[in-house]
Amino acid sequence: MDKFTSKHYAFLILATGIVSMKTYPKIFMIHGGRETWIAVIIASFIALAFYVYILSICKKYNVYSFQKIYIQTLGEKLGNTFIILFMLTLFMTLIESASAEANSMHTNMLLETPHWYFLIFFIVPIIYTIRKDIVAVISVTMIGIVLIMLAGINLSILTYKYKHFELLFPIFSHGVHGGFFISIAKILGLYGSISITLPYIAKLKDYKNIIKHSVIGLIIVFQMEIVAIVGIIATFNIDFANTMSYPKLLQTQQVTYFRFLEFGELYVMLQIVGGWILKYLVSFYAILLLSKEIFKFKKKQLIYTTYIGSVLVYIASYYIAKDLALLFNFFSIYSYVCLINFVIIPLIVFTIFASKMKKKNSQISG
Repeated sequence: MDKFTSKHYAFLILATGIVSMKTYPKIFMIHGGRETWIAVIIASFIALAFYVYILSICKKYNVYSFQKIYIQTLGEKLGNTFIILFMLTLFMTLIESASAEANSMHTNMLLETPHWYFLIFFIVPIIYTIRKDIVAVISVTMIGIVLIMLAGINLSILTYKYKHFELLFPIFSHGVHGGFFISIAKILGLYGSISITLPYIAKLKDYKNIIKHSVIGLIIVFQMEIVAIVGIIATFNIDFANTMSYPKLLQTQQVTYFRFLEFGELYVMLQIVGGWILKYLVSFYAILLLSKEIFKFKKKQLIYTTYIGSVLVYIASYYIAKDLALLFNFFSIYSYVCLINFVIIPLIVFTIFASKMKKKNSQISG
Protein backbone atom coordinates (compact mmCIF):
# COMPACT_ATOMS: atom_id res chain seq x y z
CA MET A 1 0.00 0.00 0.00
CA ASP A 2 1.85 3.05 -1.30
CA LYS A 3 -0.77 5.60 -0.28
CA PHE A 4 -3.89 5.96 1.84
CA THR A 5 -6.90 6.37 -0.47
CA SER A 6 -10.67 6.44 -0.18
CA LYS A 7 -10.78 2.70 -0.93
CA HIS A 8 -8.80 2.07 2.26
CA TYR A 9 -11.04 4.50 4.14
CA ALA A 10 -14.03 2.27 3.39
CA PHE A 11 -12.34 -0.52 5.39
CA LEU A 12 -12.05 1.82 8.39
CA ILE A 13 -15.81 2.38 8.18
CA LEU A 14 -16.36 -1.37 8.29
CA ALA A 15 -13.93 -1.77 11.21
CA THR A 16 -15.77 0.76 13.39
CA GLY A 17 -19.38 0.20 12.39
CA ILE A 18 -20.00 -3.54 12.57
CA VAL A 19 -19.02 -5.16 15.84
CA SER A 20 -20.94 -3.25 18.56
CA MET A 21 -24.45 -3.94 17.32
CA LYS A 22 -23.66 -7.56 16.51
CA THR A 23 -22.17 -8.26 19.95
CA TYR A 24 -24.67 -6.70 22.36
CA PRO A 25 -27.96 -5.94 20.53
CA LYS A 26 -29.88 -6.48 23.77
CA ILE A 27 -29.46 -2.81 24.79
CA PHE A 28 -31.74 -1.66 21.96
CA MET A 29 -33.82 -4.81 21.34
CA ILE A 30 -35.38 -4.55 24.81
CA HIS A 31 -36.82 -1.20 23.71
CA GLY A 32 -37.65 -1.99 20.08
CA GLY A 33 -39.20 -5.41 20.65
CA ARG A 34 -40.19 -7.43 17.61
CA GLU A 35 -39.99 -4.28 15.49
CA THR A 36 -36.27 -3.80 16.23
CA TRP A 37 -35.37 -4.93 12.72
CA ILE A 38 -37.49 -2.05 11.36
CA ALA A 39 -35.73 0.34 13.77
CA VAL A 40 -32.38 -0.83 12.39
CA ILE A 41 -33.52 -0.15 8.81
CA ILE A 42 -34.74 3.35 9.70
CA ALA A 43 -31.56 4.14 11.67
CA SER A 44 -29.47 2.87 8.75
CA PHE A 45 -31.08 5.33 6.33
CA ILE A 46 -30.59 8.19 8.81
CA ALA A 47 -26.94 7.24 9.38
CA LEU A 48 -26.34 7.00 5.63
CA ALA A 49 -27.78 10.49 5.11
CA PHE A 50 -25.68 11.84 8.00
CA TYR A 51 -22.33 10.56 6.73
CA VAL A 52 -23.01 11.51 3.12
CA TYR A 53 -23.92 15.01 4.36
CA ILE A 54 -20.68 15.29 6.38
CA LEU A 55 -18.50 14.09 3.52
CA SER A 56 -20.33 16.30 1.00
CA ILE A 57 -19.51 19.37 3.09
CA CYS A 58 -15.84 18.36 3.25
CA LYS A 59 -15.70 17.81 -0.50
CA LYS A 60 -17.68 20.92 -1.43
CA TYR A 61 -15.40 23.30 0.50
CA ASN A 62 -12.25 21.19 0.05
CA VAL A 63 -11.59 21.05 3.81
CA TYR A 64 -10.92 17.58 5.14
CA SER A 65 -9.23 18.30 8.47
CA PHE A 66 -11.51 17.37 11.36
CA GLN A 67 -9.65 19.70 13.73
CA LYS A 68 -9.63 22.59 11.25
CA ILE A 69 -13.39 22.41 10.74
CA TYR A 70 -14.07 22.44 14.49
CA ILE A 71 -11.71 25.37 15.15
CA GLN A 72 -12.90 27.44 12.18
CA THR A 73 -16.48 26.90 13.30
CA LEU A 74 -16.22 27.31 17.07
CA GLY A 75 -12.97 29.16 17.60
CA GLU A 76 -9.74 27.71 18.95
CA LYS A 77 -10.67 27.29 22.63
CA LEU A 78 -14.23 26.03 22.17
CA GLY A 79 -13.25 23.96 19.13
CA ASN A 80 -10.44 22.22 21.00
CA THR A 81 -12.79 21.66 23.95
CA PHE A 82 -15.25 19.77 21.74
CA ILE A 83 -12.43 17.84 20.11
CA ILE A 84 -11.27 16.76 23.57
CA LEU A 85 -14.83 15.59 24.29
CA PHE A 86 -14.61 13.63 21.04
CA MET A 87 -11.33 12.12 22.25
CA LEU A 88 -12.87 11.18 25.60
CA THR A 89 -15.58 9.32 23.69
CA LEU A 90 -12.81 7.57 21.77
CA PHE A 91 -11.34 6.53 25.11
CA MET A 92 -14.74 5.16 26.13
CA THR A 93 -14.67 3.21 22.87
CA LEU A 94 -11.37 1.62 23.90
CA ILE A 95 -12.95 0.53 27.19
CA GLU A 96 -16.02 -0.74 25.33
CA SER A 97 -13.86 -2.80 22.95
CA ALA A 98 -11.64 -4.37 25.60
CA SER A 99 -14.38 -5.07 28.15
CA ALA A 100 -16.85 -6.45 25.56
CA GLU A 101 -14.26 -8.84 24.16
CA ALA A 102 -13.17 -10.07 27.59
CA ASN A 103 -16.68 -10.47 29.02
CA SER A 104 -18.24 -12.07 25.93
CA MET A 105 -15.47 -14.67 25.68
CA HIS A 106 -15.57 -15.35 29.43
CA THR A 107 -19.37 -15.58 29.60
CA ASN A 108 -20.02 -17.77 26.58
CA MET A 109 -16.82 -19.52 25.60
CA LEU A 110 -14.13 -19.93 28.26
CA LEU A 111 -15.78 -19.69 31.67
CA GLU A 112 -12.70 -20.70 33.62
CA THR A 113 -10.46 -18.11 31.96
CA PRO A 114 -10.46 -14.88 34.05
CA HIS A 115 -11.16 -11.45 32.59
CA TRP A 116 -7.69 -10.13 33.39
CA TYR A 117 -6.16 -12.84 31.22
CA PHE A 118 -8.33 -11.95 28.22
CA LEU A 119 -7.50 -8.27 28.66
CA ILE A 120 -3.75 -8.85 28.73
CA PHE A 121 -3.83 -10.80 25.47
CA PHE A 122 -6.15 -8.22 23.91
CA ILE A 123 -4.53 -4.90 24.89
CA VAL A 124 -0.80 -5.72 24.99
CA PRO A 125 -0.36 -7.23 21.47
CA ILE A 126 -2.22 -4.31 19.86
CA ILE A 127 0.34 -1.84 21.26
CA TYR A 128 2.84 -3.09 18.69
CA THR A 129 0.57 -2.16 15.76
CA ILE A 130 -0.49 1.14 17.33
CA ARG A 131 3.15 2.23 17.60
CA LYS A 132 3.61 1.73 13.85
CA ASP A 133 2.48 4.23 11.24
CA ILE A 134 -0.89 4.44 9.53
CA VAL A 135 0.15 1.90 6.89
CA ALA A 136 0.28 -0.83 9.55
CA VAL A 137 -3.14 0.17 10.92
CA ILE A 138 -4.75 0.11 7.48
CA SER A 139 -3.07 -3.16 6.47
CA VAL A 140 -4.20 -4.99 9.62
CA THR A 141 -7.70 -3.52 9.21
CA MET A 142 -8.02 -4.66 5.60
CA ILE A 143 -6.87 -8.21 6.33
CA GLY A 144 -9.13 -8.41 9.39
CA ILE A 145 -12.22 -7.15 7.57
CA VAL A 146 -11.79 -9.65 4.72
CA LEU A 147 -11.57 -12.54 7.19
CA ILE A 148 -14.53 -11.23 9.24
CA MET A 149 -16.69 -10.92 6.12
CA LEU A 150 -15.82 -14.44 4.97
CA ALA A 151 -16.71 -15.74 8.44
CA GLY A 152 -19.99 -13.81 8.34
CA ILE A 153 -20.98 -15.27 4.98
CA ASN A 154 -20.23 -18.80 6.19
CA LEU A 155 -22.12 -18.17 9.41
CA SER A 156 -25.22 -16.93 7.55
CA ILE A 157 -25.25 -20.09 5.45
CA LEU A 158 -24.75 -22.40 8.44
CA THR A 159 -27.49 -20.80 10.57
CA TYR A 160 -30.09 -20.28 7.84
CA LYS A 161 -31.98 -23.52 8.51
CA TYR A 162 -32.50 -22.52 12.16
CA LYS A 163 -34.29 -19.27 11.29
CA HIS A 164 -38.07 -18.91 11.25
CA PHE A 165 -38.92 -15.62 9.60
CA GLU A 166 -42.57 -15.73 10.64
CA LEU A 167 -41.28 -14.67 14.10
CA LEU A 168 -40.68 -11.19 12.66
CA PHE A 169 -44.45 -10.65 12.41
CA PRO A 170 -46.88 -9.18 13.20
CA ILE A 171 -45.34 -5.72 13.29
CA PHE A 172 -46.73 -2.89 15.42
CA SER A 173 -49.57 -5.07 16.67
CA HIS A 174 -49.89 -2.65 19.61
CA GLY A 175 -49.09 0.48 17.62
CA VAL A 176 -45.91 2.54 17.54
CA HIS A 177 -44.54 2.84 21.07
CA GLY A 178 -41.96 5.09 22.71
CA GLY A 179 -39.48 2.26 23.07
CA PHE A 180 -39.27 2.03 19.29
CA PHE A 181 -37.81 5.56 19.11
CA ILE A 182 -35.44 4.86 22.00
CA SER A 183 -34.24 1.84 20.04
CA ILE A 184 -33.60 4.01 16.96
CA ALA A 185 -31.68 6.53 19.08
CA LYS A 186 -29.42 3.83 20.57
CA ILE A 187 -28.82 2.24 17.18
CA LEU A 188 -27.89 5.65 15.76
CA GLY A 189 -25.51 6.10 18.67
CA LEU A 190 -23.78 2.81 17.89
CA TYR A 191 -23.69 3.70 14.19
CA GLY A 192 -22.06 6.92 15.38
CA SER A 193 -18.90 4.90 16.03
CA ILE A 194 -18.20 5.31 12.32
CA SER A 195 -17.34 8.96 13.14
CA ILE A 196 -14.16 7.55 14.72
CA THR A 197 -12.84 7.55 11.15
CA LEU A 198 -13.30 11.32 10.63
CA PRO A 199 -9.79 12.27 11.89
CA TYR A 200 -8.35 9.91 9.25
CA ILE A 201 -9.85 11.83 6.32
CA ALA A 202 -7.12 14.50 6.41
CA LYS A 203 -4.55 11.74 5.81
CA LEU A 204 -6.10 10.62 2.52
CA LYS A 205 -4.10 11.15 -0.66
CA ASP A 206 -7.07 10.92 -3.00
CA TYR A 207 -10.48 12.53 -2.42
CA LYS A 208 -11.98 12.02 -5.87
CA ASN A 209 -14.19 9.04 -4.97
CA ILE A 210 -14.42 9.47 -1.20
CA ILE A 211 -18.24 9.68 -1.15
CA LYS A 212 -18.66 6.74 -3.53
CA HIS A 213 -16.32 4.42 -1.61
CA SER A 214 -17.66 5.56 1.76
CA VAL A 215 -21.24 4.84 0.67
CA ILE A 216 -20.20 1.35 -0.43
CA GLY A 217 -18.64 0.76 3.00
CA LEU A 218 -21.69 2.14 4.80
CA ILE A 219 -24.13 0.02 2.78
CA ILE A 220 -22.11 -3.12 3.60
CA VAL A 221 -22.23 -2.21 7.31
CA PHE A 222 -25.97 -1.54 7.24
CA GLN A 223 -26.90 -4.74 5.41
CA MET A 224 -24.76 -6.78 7.82
CA GLU A 225 -26.53 -5.24 10.83
CA ILE A 226 -30.00 -5.70 9.34
CA VAL A 227 -29.27 -9.34 8.47
CA ALA A 228 -27.82 -9.94 11.95
CA ILE A 229 -30.81 -8.51 13.85
CA VAL A 230 -33.33 -10.23 11.58
CA GLY A 231 -31.43 -13.49 12.10
CA ILE A 232 -31.45 -13.16 15.91
CA ILE A 233 -35.18 -12.48 16.09
CA ALA A 234 -35.97 -15.18 13.52
CA THR A 235 -33.89 -17.72 15.45
CA PHE A 236 -34.96 -17.11 19.05
CA ASN A 237 -38.08 -14.91 19.02
CA ILE A 238 -37.66 -11.47 20.56
CA ASP A 239 -38.72 -12.39 24.10
CA PHE A 240 -36.20 -15.21 24.36
CA ALA A 241 -33.47 -13.18 22.59
CA ASN A 242 -33.84 -10.37 25.14
CA THR A 243 -32.85 -12.76 27.93
CA MET A 244 -29.43 -13.30 26.32
CA SER A 245 -26.41 -11.10 26.85
CA TYR A 246 -24.73 -12.12 23.59
CA PRO A 247 -27.30 -13.80 21.33
CA LYS A 248 -24.98 -14.15 18.32
CA LEU A 249 -22.67 -16.38 20.36
CA LEU A 250 -25.57 -18.60 21.40
CA GLN A 251 -27.07 -18.62 17.91
CA THR A 252 -23.99 -20.31 16.47
CA GLN A 253 -24.04 -23.07 19.10
CA GLN A 254 -27.00 -24.58 17.25
CA VAL A 255 -24.87 -25.33 14.21
CA THR A 256 -24.17 -29.07 13.98
CA TYR A 257 -23.67 -31.54 11.15
CA PHE A 258 -23.71 -35.34 11.31
CA ARG A 259 -24.43 -35.01 15.06
CA PHE A 260 -20.80 -34.36 15.98
CA LEU A 261 -19.42 -31.54 13.81
CA GLU A 262 -19.95 -28.30 15.75
CA PHE A 263 -17.92 -25.37 14.48
CA GLY A 264 -20.21 -22.33 14.42
CA GLU A 265 -18.38 -20.83 17.41
CA LEU A 266 -15.17 -20.68 15.38
CA TYR A 267 -16.70 -18.20 12.95
CA VAL A 268 -18.36 -16.01 15.54
CA MET A 269 -15.20 -15.93 17.65
CA LEU A 270 -13.31 -14.66 14.61
CA GLN A 271 -16.02 -12.06 14.00
CA ILE A 272 -16.26 -10.80 17.56
CA VAL A 273 -12.63 -11.01 18.71
CA GLY A 274 -11.34 -9.79 15.35
CA GLY A 275 -13.98 -7.06 15.18
CA TRP A 276 -13.13 -5.69 18.63
CA ILE A 277 -9.41 -5.74 17.87
CA LEU A 278 -9.96 -3.67 14.74
CA LYS A 279 -12.28 -1.17 16.43
CA TYR A 280 -9.83 -0.78 19.31
CA LEU A 281 -6.91 -0.30 16.94
CA VAL A 282 -8.63 2.30 14.74
CA SER A 283 -9.95 4.20 17.80
CA PHE A 284 -6.58 4.29 19.58
CA TYR A 285 -4.77 5.53 16.48
CA ALA A 286 -7.45 8.22 16.04
CA ILE A 287 -6.61 9.45 19.56
CA LEU A 288 -2.94 9.66 18.58
CA LEU A 289 -3.78 11.57 15.39
CA LEU A 290 -5.81 14.13 17.32
CA SER A 291 -3.20 14.36 20.10
CA LYS A 292 -0.60 15.17 17.47
CA GLU A 293 -2.80 17.97 16.08
CA ILE A 294 -4.12 19.50 19.31
CA PHE A 295 -1.34 18.98 21.83
CA LYS A 296 1.49 18.96 19.24
CA PHE A 297 2.79 15.66 20.63
CA LYS A 298 6.06 14.41 19.20
CA LYS A 299 6.93 10.74 18.63
CA LYS A 300 8.24 10.17 22.17
CA GLN A 301 5.12 11.73 23.74
CA LEU A 302 2.88 9.62 21.50
CA ILE A 303 4.67 6.49 22.73
CA TYR A 304 4.06 7.53 26.34
CA THR A 305 0.43 8.20 25.47
CA THR A 306 0.12 4.71 24.00
CA TYR A 307 1.48 2.97 27.09
CA ILE A 308 -0.32 5.14 29.65
CA GLY A 309 -3.58 4.91 27.71
CA SER A 310 -3.28 1.12 27.50
CA VAL A 311 -2.79 0.84 31.26
CA LEU A 312 -5.80 3.08 31.96
CA VAL A 313 -7.95 1.09 29.53
CA TYR A 314 -6.87 -2.17 31.18
CA ILE A 315 -7.81 -0.94 34.68
CA ALA A 316 -11.18 0.51 33.62
CA SER A 317 -12.06 -2.49 31.43
CA TYR A 318 -11.22 -5.01 34.14
CA TYR A 319 -13.44 -3.20 36.66
CA ILE A 320 -16.36 -2.98 34.21
CA ALA A 321 -16.03 -6.37 32.47
CA LYS A 322 -16.17 -8.50 35.63
CA ASP A 323 -19.72 -7.29 36.43
CA LEU A 324 -22.19 -8.15 33.65
CA ALA A 325 -24.91 -5.76 34.89
CA LEU A 326 -22.43 -2.88 35.18
CA LEU A 327 -21.06 -3.68 31.75
CA PHE A 328 -24.46 -3.48 30.05
CA ASN A 329 -25.26 -0.25 31.89
CA PHE A 330 -22.00 1.08 30.47
CA PHE A 331 -22.99 -0.08 26.96
CA SER A 332 -26.34 1.71 27.28
CA ILE A 333 -24.72 4.95 28.47
CA TYR A 334 -22.05 4.61 25.80
CA SER A 335 -24.69 4.50 23.04
CA TYR A 336 -26.14 7.83 24.20
CA VAL A 337 -22.69 9.42 24.58
CA CYS A 338 -21.87 8.33 21.02
CA LEU A 339 -25.16 9.76 19.79
CA ILE A 340 -24.20 13.15 21.26
CA ASN A 341 -20.44 13.35 20.56
CA PHE A 342 -20.26 11.28 17.37
CA VAL A 343 -23.52 12.31 15.68
CA ILE A 344 -25.35 15.36 17.06
CA ILE A 345 -22.35 17.63 17.81
CA PRO A 346 -20.55 16.87 14.49
CA LEU A 347 -23.84 17.45 12.66
CA ILE A 348 -24.22 20.88 14.28
CA VAL A 349 -20.56 21.82 13.80
CA PHE A 350 -20.42 20.79 10.14
CA THR A 351 -23.73 22.57 9.43
CA ILE A 352 -22.46 25.81 10.98
CA PHE A 353 -19.18 25.40 9.09
CA ALA A 354 -21.04 24.99 5.79
CA SER A 355 -23.14 28.06 6.56
CA LYS A 356 -20.05 30.14 7.34
CA MET A 357 -18.25 29.00 4.20
CA LYS A 358 -21.30 29.69 2.05
CA LYS A 359 -21.58 33.18 3.48
CA LYS A 360 -17.84 33.78 3.01
CA ASN A 361 -17.93 32.62 -0.61
CA SER A 362 -20.96 34.77 -1.37
CA GLN A 363 -19.16 37.82 0.04
CA ILE A 364 -16.09 37.10 -2.09
CA SER A 365 -18.14 36.61 -5.25
CA GLY A 366 -20.22 39.68 -4.42
